[in-house]
This record gives sequence, structure tokens and C-alpha cells, in this order.
Amino acid sequence: MATERPVLIIDALNAFSRAWAVFPQLTCDGAQFGGTIGFLKTLRKLVNEIQPKQVYICWESGGSTKRRKIFKDYKMGRAPEKLNRFYGEDIPESQENRSFQTAELIGILKHVPVCQLYVPDCEGDDVVAYLCKNKFNNVDKVVASSDKDFYQLLDAKTRIYSFHKKTFILAEQVFDEFRISTRNWAVAKAIVGEPIGGDHIPGIDGVGFKTAAKCFPMLGTDTDVLIQHLFDYSQVNLGKQKTYKKVLEGADIIKRNYRLVYLGDNTLSLQQQTQIDNQMSKFSPKTNKLEIMRTLAKHGISDFNVDDFVYCFNCIEGIQQR
Repeated sequence: MATERPVLIIDALNAFSRAWAVFPQLTCDGAQFGGTIGFLKTLRKLVNEIQPKQVYICWESGGSTKRRKIFKDYKMGRAPEKLNRFYGEDIPESQENRSFQTAELIGILKHVPVCQLYVPDCEGDDVVAYLCKNKFNNVDKVVASSDKDFYQLLDAKTRIYSFHKKTFILAEQVFDEFRISTRNWAVAKAIVGEPIGGDHIPGIDGVGFKTAAKCFPMLGTDTDVLIQHLFDYSQVNLGKQKTYKKVLEGADIIKRNYRLVYLGDNTLSLQQQTQIDNQMSKFSPKTNKLEIMRTLAKHGISDFNVDDFVYCFNCIEGIQQR
């Protein structure tokens, strides 16, 4: 019996940021274009390797106003990717160029059979989570991102492709590395936090995943651990380890962090969920090679193989070619 092909879900911001930093490419006008071309090359690689039946690209849309209300400094410490290892110091890394590349990329992707999802005032993470937990809960799927927050989505039906590690990640591998079950990843992350350079979520000082796993062994089990369980366990073991005192003293921080990192059903409003549903229902998978060639030619890009790029999407269900 043939194995059903998976759905591919791409964290667009993470993929673009990675391509922006890694792929060197300039337009005929000398503008940076590596984010766009790198994204297309990465997409081609993923589709060729995974052979998905559908592809969804989830874009960031101004970030989560809900999370910023919980913690005003959320993601404030994120540093931009550095490009001068390829281009030198003389080429500015401007937000204007980043917006230009993103717009061109979105335009190109309209001519291949991938469904782009864009919802105002939310994070791409929440759109990915909505697809995983609601639209494709019982469907084999691959989430493409280097963001460890997605570890909480790992299960028997879900794999992650890490752009950073260039490999697939399963729940068992996360446990082997961190001794934390993916079912309890969000709880562990609430304790540990994420430093400046990531989402800028301060955790409990001096407590990393290794310490959290050692002090709270239930985080490594397949039993769902509630935040209150941490506090109850810390109270019982208060005199055994200073970490327990830190956790009790930082209870409000942990509660706040959990609301920031958990990817659940309540992270999107009903209106936002409806917008995603409508975008998916209206999508029709089509390919238009000529329009892609025109866009690339306009910017003097001649070394990207459009034929190979378009051909890789023959695995997509219901595709229409022009």
C-alpha cells in the first residue's frame, strides 16, 4: 500500500531570513536579491525531496498584537541578519530592500501552485499551528522552519525540516537532545525563556533545558504537564534544589511566558481563522512559467533554472499549467 504524500507547511519569515543571510545574489541594478532567489532554491529543494501533495507558505503580518499586549518587549531584541560576509560593508542592509525582495517573492510565488496565507495582526507561527492542529490534524505533514517553538507541534503525523540543521527532526530526536517531551515543550520553554536575538522572552535566571529536565522529570513524559504542576512540585521539593525556589519566585514570569510561547487554538481570533479558511478555499494551484521568467529577467537574473523550478511542482494535486 502506497504511503500518502505529506502536506508541506513553510514558515515564510524564517525561510526568507535564512535565505537573506545565506544566498548571495544581486540584481542588474546592484540591489540585494538573495532572499528571493534563496527562498526559491530552498522551496525547490524541499518540494523535490518531500514530494508534497500541497504546499502552504505562511507569512508574518506585523506580529501578534495579542502577545505584545501580554509583554510589550516581545521580539524587541531581534537583530537583523548580517549580509556583509558576501556583499561587503558598502551595501546597506535596508528594510526597504527587504520589503522589495519580499514583494517580488510573493509575486513570483503567485505563479506556482503554492497557497500563500497572510492574516493581519498575527504571526506566521500561529498560522502554521492553526494548519497543523485544525486543518491537517490527521494528515502527514512537514513544517519547514528552524524555529524551535514548533517542536511543540511534533507528533506521529508531524515532522519538522530545520533550515539550520538541513535535516528532518522528529519528536524522539528532541527528547534525546533535551530530555523534554514535545508534548511539554511549551511548558519547558516558559521556564527557560528565549534570550535577546530570538523572541526576547526572559526566563528563570540560570535555568536551561538541561536543568529544567533534571528538576522536573515529568517534562520528559508523554503526560501533559500544567504550569500549576511545576509550582506544586517545586513547593514539595523546595529544600532540595535552589531551582525550585527560583521557579516559585518567578511564577508570574512563567505564566506570562507560557501565554507567549504556546501555539494553541486560542492564539488566533475567529475572524483570523475565517480569513485563513477563505484563502485556502479560494486557492487554485496554477503554474505560469512565463511570468516567472519575466520577473527574473526584469532584474537581470539569468542563472536561476526556471524550468527545473516549475517542473518540481508536478507532484502537487490538481495543478493547472499555462
